[in-house]
Amino acid sequence: MSQRNPMNERYTAEDRTGKTRKSAASAKPKAKAAASVRIESAKKTPQQKKAEEKARRKEEAAKQRELDAKYYKPDTERYKKLRRSWWLCLIGAAVCTIVSFVFQSYMPVWLAFGILIGAYALIILAFYIDLSKIKKERAAYQARMVALEEKQKKKAKAEAGKAAAQGKKAEAPKGQEAAEEAAEAEKPAKKGLFGGLRKPKPTDDAAKEEGAES
Repeated sequence: MSQRNPMNERYTAEDRTGKTRKSAASAKPKAKAAASVRIESAKKTPQQKKAEEKARRKEEAAKQRELDAKYYKPDTERYKKLRRSWWLCLIGAAVCTIVSFVFQSYMPVWLAFGILIGAYALIILAFYIDLSKIKKERAAYQARMVALEEKQKKKAKAEAGKAAAQGKKAEAPKGQEAAEEAAEAEKPAKKGLFGGLRKPKPTDDAAKEEGAES
C-alpha cells in the first residue's frame, strides 16, 4: 500500500481544498423547537359537548326525581280540581268504550262509532290535563316549596349566628369578672396599724355565710 507524502501541497497549504465527509447523524432532519409539546385546543369537541350535555341531563333528572318524591301532590285547590277532571275523563272514556262494544248490536253503527270516538276524545283530554295542566301546577308548587326551604335555611342560619354572638357577649363579662378576682387575689395584704397583716376584706358571699353561722 502506498504511503501519502506529508509534504504534499494538499496537506501543507493554508487553504485546504479537500472536504471532510459528514457523518450519518448530521443527515437526520433537525426537529423544530418545542415540536413534542402538544397544545390542547380550548374549543370542545362534539364528543365532549355530548358528554357534558348527557351529564347535565342526568343531574337534572336526579333533581327532578328528588323533588317528585318530596312534593309530588300539591295541596292547592286548583290541583285537586284538575285531578278530579282527569279522573272523570278516564272514567268517562272507559264507560263510553264499554257501551260502544257491549250495546253495539242494540244501536245504530254510527252511534256506536260516535260513542267510541267520544271515548278516544276523553282519553286525549285526560292526557292533556295530566301532561300540561297538572304538570305545570306541580312544577309551580315544587318551585314554591324549594324557595320556602331556602328561606327557612337562611333564617335558621341567621338565628344560629345570632345565638352564637349572644353567647360570646354573655361569656365576655364572666371572663372579665374572673380576671378581676384573680388580680385582686394576687395583690399583697396590707399591714395593720401595729405591723400585723390586715385580713383581706371578705366578699359578700363570705359575709353572708359568717352572718348565718353567728
